[in-house]
Amino acid sequence: MRRYFSIIISFLIILAVLIALSAAGSIEFDRPEESELQPIRSSYSTGPTGTRAFYQLLEESGKPVARWRESYLSLGEKAGDALLIAVGPFKSERSLSSDEALSLQKWIAAGGNALIVSRHPVAQFGDPLIHSEIPAYSPPWKVTPEMLIYRRSDELIAQPTELTKDLRGLALSQLAARITFKLPEKEILQTEEGKEGTAPETTSPPPSPEPTTEEEFDMLLYAPVVHIGDKDGAILADFKYGKGRLIFLSDPFVIANNGIAHGSNLTLALNLINTLSASEKNIVRRIFFDEFHHGYRNENNPLVTYFRGTPMPWLMVQGVLLSLLIIYSYGKRFARPLPLPQVDRHSPLEFVSSMANLQQVARARDLAVENIFPRFKAQLCRRLGLSSRAGAEEIIASLRRQRLPISEIEVRQALSEGDLVLKGEQLDDAHLVKLVARMRHIMGQLKS
Repeated sequence: MRRYFSIIISFLIILAVLIALSAAGSIEFDRPEESELQPIRSSYSTGPTGTRAFYQLLEESGKPVARWRESYLSLGEKAGDALLIAVGPFKSERSLSSDEALSLQKWIAAGGNALIVSRHPVAQFGDPLIHSEIPAYSPPWKVTPEMLIYRRSDELIAQPTELTKDLRGLALSQLAARITFKLPEKEILQTEEGKEGTAPETTSPPPSPEPTTEEEFDMLLYAPVVHIGDKDGAILADFKYGKGRLIFLSDPFVIANNGIAHGSNLTLALNLINTLSASEKNIVRRIFFDEFHHGYRNENNPLVTYFRGTPMPWLMVQGVLLSLLIIYSYGKRFARPLPLPQVDRHSPLEFVSSMANLQQVARARDLAVENIFPRFKAQLCRRLGLSSRAGAEEIIASLRRQRLPISEIEVRQALSEGDLVLKGEQLDDAHLVKLVARMRHIMGQLKS
């Protein structure tokens, strides 16, 4: 029993380490707490405020859905006329830059469709005309979805449209913002100064002029179609934006993991997707969920991104530790001592010397050439990149092409004399020494 005591102890330690690593791998140390005050709207997030359920539903329904993990600057090159879904808020370090906002607006004006789902959509679209205000409501930190639902959501449906079809029992949240679209105060004052008298304030900017060319487009938000909203502003607003279409939804709760299953929220979400993904050519547009501004970029190692959030890193750590333990156990001695290896005191050159003496006594010069010449020819052909069966003319031609500093005459003589000896021609000691010296001289030139 004592002989196996150390093995049993080692096995128990390995088992305890594996159990501890498995337990640690099931704990998400880097998962921050999330709530409606600090949401995580990524389609990778399985938390209550994430959109993983909506993304996975579209994926399993056969929709051409994917994740956009590049800057908006490449929308025109890679997105085409797809549908882009941006769910806010973005991460602070990934906030929308002015260049990206302009690129997004131009892409939509050129024929792309966009769905902006945010309580503050100006941060996801970058247009100062957008103003949003959240109704006075202070949810507790630990709030349930039932506490968030606005019970009179159906009363907010402004008109029957393709987006509000079959909406009965809509379950908007009490945090749904009211969006208005108006010019900044500075531009309103400038407009009023150019007119006689005082013009009344309007909540919508004047219509944009017709574009003179296909490249020119005055990207102003005007004439919205309000599908859901009240006197304070729109919750679901629809715009014809150049050649594209733009929809704002001010309540991310509708497509969030904790809200999409309530009431007819899923119906509203599918109405939005089916309407925006349809094209004039009866081809379903590609659907992209913006993940770049949630911290997921294509510059990351794709292997690391693929295994992120899975137990695979811990399994790899376990495998490394197990391998180290196996190597350690092989290095330990668990049996009787082994005798030291016997060192052979004979020199390898003794056999060579004996064979040389035998061939010299027997005057077997042709046997010596048979041992040396094939090896010389094989090394020469290998150096020239030829088959070992190549003829003398082929070898000479290869020497000329590669322009090696070797005498063609010397090589031709060595090959010719070696072939003659192999065919049975006799030679004396002087001729043998001269032939071997020539072959060594050629091989020395090849190595240099």
